Amino acid sequence: MTSVDLRLALPALVVWVITAICLGVSPTTAAVIAVGAFVIGAATLIAQRKGLLRWEFAGPIVVGAAMAATCAAAMALRLEVRDAHPLRDMRGKATVVVTVREDPVDFGPAGGGRVRIRADIGAIGSRTVRPAPVEVIATETWSALSPGQHVRALVSIRAAPMPGLVVARLTASGQPRLLGRPPPLQRAATHIRDRLQQATSRSLPADAAGLFPGLVLGDDSALAPDLEDDFRAAGLSHLTAVSGANFAIVCGAVIGLIRLLGAPPKVVAVCGVLVILGFVVVVRPTPSVLRAAMMGVIGLLALVTARRSQALPALGAAVIGGVLWWPELARAPGFALSVAATAGLVMLSPSVRDVLRSWWVPPGLAEVLAMAIAAQVVTAPLIALGFGTFSVVSVIANVAVAPVVGVIGIVGTGAAVLAALGPSDGWSVVAAELLIRSLSAEMWWMIFCARHLGSWEWAQISVPDGWVGAVLVGGVTLVVGAGTVWLRRRVVEGQR
Repeated sequence: MTSVDLRLALPALVVWVITAICLGVSPTTAAVIAVGAFVIGAATLIAQRKGLLRWEFAGPIVVGAAMAATCAAAMALRLEVRDAHPLRDMRGKATVVVTVREDPVDFGPAGGGRVRIRADIGAIGSRTVRPAPVEVIATETWSALSPGQHVRALVSIRAAPMPGLVVARLTASGQPRLLGRPPPLQRAATHIRDRLQQATSRSLPADAAGLFPGLVLGDDSALAPDLEDDFRAAGLSHLTAVSGANFAIVCGAVIGLIRLLGAPPKVVAVCGVLVILGFVVVVRPTPSVLRAAMMGVIGLLALVTARRSQALPALGAAVIGGVLWWPELARAPGFALSVAATAGLVMLSPSVRDVLRSWWVPPGLAEVLAMAIAAQVVTAPLIALGFGTFSVVSVIANVAVAPVVGVIGIVGTGAAVLAALGPSDGWSVVAAELLIRSLSAEMWWMIFCARHLGSWEWAQISVPDGWVGAVLVGGVTLVVGAGTVWLRRRVVEGQR
């Protein structure tokens, strides 16, 4: 059995926890945390030098304290910059220039016509200011904006939502005035997403047409609310968010094709990086996509050096790099679920698969079941912690749709590329529509599973939220798993 490499587990955990804590405190408190961590590390190192502690015990403490001190010091500087921004203490109305950083998302009650946008402030009135993140609440007239777009608007300035690095919340009272065009890469990404939606709307029924762009590119803007609820209740909502699994399927297929063509490892690595970067730009850098992209880059670097990358060190490096680059990830539920699911697949899935195969489950089914069970075991307590729910049918639903997820992802990505080429009525768009139509059966099956499994009253049950729910769900999961293994062992012993 291959040993588990946990060398980066402690640094990743320390960076994650310290960043999450510092996002909710003042710059002074973050600086105190940095000094305290430095003192602990220095004292431990001195004790080890004098022979009072063995390095096996002192080493992890020194490394963890060094990471904590560095991370807290960096966060103290970022918080100081946030608090010193001129927009931080402003209130009332002002004309501002902002740069859109993420796609607008619906905000408030369903059908309320309000969107929330993450943006960077660039100017207040006629005065240029240092770029800083802001949250914009606007009408649905802002929903067509693309990341990278510069706009001017009259806004009301309010206190920033806590915790985070956002300097203010801006409520726009009118339509945005566009200043130039988005960057070329973002225009290309928007073009691909729009063309895919148009081709899908002409090729599939309404429900499937709203779902398909979400499965391929994470664009769920046209997804019917009732179908979205069924996907969430059935534990399938991760499929419409371009999770790490979607990312791995598409990039893995492209890299595999390049390998089959006989390309050397370095060419495969370069092409892989280009595919990863292109995919991230098109689907937008959400937490799960960023984590998957960073893991892909680490794996490709290992390919260049002719060394086999290990999944857990890669995941640890991805967590460290992602949280240091984008601190808000430390408090993002989607990022936590994505990392937990990946760790569960790496650490638990092989063991679960071996147990299932010992119970005479066919190899292919055992592999799929093991992945679904491992992901459910590690993410269920986190979902209970944050949302107070538990999906009873998640494992069944994910196993049921597993055969079609890869087909939809690979063929759908090819259709998205074809639809973006040439005129809107050209041969490439016709070819894209034919590809999309060829997936009608797969789309029907996925919607059928979500509708029937997610619509059951007991498909998703309520549990206490917070730590009580997390401990309850985690405890029940362990008891059920241990009981199942024990019962199976008794049956095998009885047959002997």
